[in-house]
Amino acid sequence: MRHRNKPAIWGHRGTRGEGKPSENTLTAMRMALTQGAAGIELDVRLCRSGEVVVLHDVDLKRMAGVSLRAQDASLEELQAHDLGRGERVPTLLDAISLVLGVPEARLNIELKADVPDKRALVEAVARCVETQAAKARARTLISSFSAAICTAMRRRLPEIDIAFLYDREEHAAALPVGVTVVHPHQALLDAAYIAALHARNLVVNTWTVNDPARARFLAGAGVDGIITDDVPAMLDALADG
Repeated sequence: MRHRNKPAIWGHRGTRGEGKPSENTLTAMRMALTQGAAGIELDVRLCRSGEVVVLHDVDLKRMAGVSLRAQDASLEELQAHDLGRGERVPTLLDAISLVLGVPEARLNIELKADVPDKRALVEAVARCVETQAAKARARTLISSFSAAICTAMRRRLPEIDIAFLYDREEHAAALPVGVTVVHPHQALLDAAYIAALHARNLVVNTWTVNDPARARFLAGAGVDGIITDDVPAMLDALADG
C-alpha cells in the first residue's frame, strides 16, 4: 500500500462538512469516490442486535439529535432516525458492498476503541470482511486506536493490513504486534519522522488533512496516504506535485 509518487487520498467518513451529505453514510462514501478518492475511511461499532454499523459517535445525539446509543439499540431502531436528507445509519456490509464494488477502491475500517466488548466487535467485523473474495479483501485495511483490537484483528485476519492510530508520538514506541501501517495525526509529521517510520517498514497514512499547503508538504515529505474531509481540494493541491 506504499505510494512512491503521490500519496493516496482517502475520504474521511466518506466526506463531511457544511453542505455535504451526512458523514459515514452511503451517499457520503459514494460522493468521495466519485470525486476521485482512492479509498474510504469509516468508523464502526456494534449495535444491540449484533450488526456492525457505520457510526463514529457512541450515540445519535450529534447526528440525529437523539441520545440513543448504538450498543443499546437494534439496527431497526437506529435506522428509524434521519441523519439528514433521509440518510440512515448504514451497516458495514452495505459499505463494503458499495466501496469494494468500485474497481481498485480501498476501504479503511476503523474499529472504535470505546466499545463495551472489543472481542465481539473484532469477530463481527472479521465475519463481514470474510464475505468478500480474496481480491476485494486485499483492498481492505483495518485500523484502531486500540492496541488490543489491532492485535486481535491481526490474529483473526492475518492476511489483512492492520493500522495503529495515534495522536501522540510516544504511542508509536511499542506498536501492537503485527501492525504494518500507522496512522499518526498529521501534526506529528515531518520528513524525518516519516523517514524513520518508513525505515521500520511501515506504511504511513495521516489524518485529518484539509489544508492544501499542508497536504503538499506532507506529500513532499513522503507520506503514503492522506485522510481528508475534502477530496477535491487535496487532489487539486497535489495535481502538479
